[in-house]
Amino acid sequence: METLKIKRIDNIEEAKSVWMKLTPDKTICDNWNFRYCFYKYFNYPLHFYVGLDKEKIVGLLPLQYNEEKRYLEFFGGSFMSDNRIFIKPEYKKCIPQFYGSISQTAELRSIIGEDLFTKSLDVYRYKYVADLSGLKSGDDYFAKKFKARSRKKLRNKLKLVEPLKPNIITNNYDDLDLMMNLNRKAFGEKSSFSKPYRSEIFHDLLKLDFDFCLLSFVVNDKKEAISFSLKYKDTYVYINSGTNKKDMPDIGSYVIFKQIERAIEMRAKSLDARRGDSGWKEIWHLEKFPQYMFMKK
Repeated sequence: METLKIKRIDNIEEAKSVWMKLTPDKTICDNWNFRYCFYKYFNYPLHFYVGLDKEKIVGLLPLQYNEEKRYLEFFGGSFMSDNRIFIKPEYKKCIPQFYGSISQTAELRSIIGEDLFTKSLDVYRYKYVADLSGLKSGDDYFAKKFKARSRKKLRNKLKLVEPLKPNIITNNYDDLDLMMNLNRKAFGEKSSFSKPYRSEIFHDLLKLDFDFCLLSFVVNDKKEAISFSLKYKDTYVYINSGTNKKDMPDIGSYVIFKQIERAIEMRAKSLDARRGDSGWKEIWHLEKFPQYMFMKK
């Protein structure tokens, strides 16, 4: 096995330069601009561990020091999934060296299992993905994923909403605040939008050059649900939503179905529903993939 020299950098420009050289750029969380939106308001000290073979940069473990929780975490914080060490393929056996170089408390979560060492770690949570390749409609998704009985059960939920003839408005960005308010009303302190700067972060996301899909669901002249997604490469990424479940308990199922339809319309090959079941992803038969965690006390 190659033995790498591991050095730590903390300068944001140097960190970005190394990131851009090594990022595999497969998922939205590999994108620097996306991550930076979740970093810049906190401006935590960077702990980017760079792996060098002689003087050649071959790997990167991008961390930040969370000053409130007093531990190292991945750059961008807890919202991030698909975390990984960026490393050139021929150096994958050196991955344990990066973790071994950490000398302080660390809670590194949602790591993709791309190597044997990572797969030996404890599972943190599961990420949920729907394969949309070859599908031409939401009905195709039902036919592919559901048996007759479960398909009928979900269709009955949709039929409770469809007679109301919801009007779906696309990319009215002024509805972003309403989405966050609906989410806070539904989940209270457990809402991710109760966290510091989350509103500012999401407004900043909309300024980036991504293919966004903000859907507003209007029923009887009232906006009852808002969903926020984006397409990155061939993947439709579900980011978050807010729904008025109190008055319309089945609106959530309708929103999910319309998200799947929109993803297919946008020619996405998969729908990334991110971490956690959230009470619907297994019901909708999304595939789940483990994401791991590395802890150091």
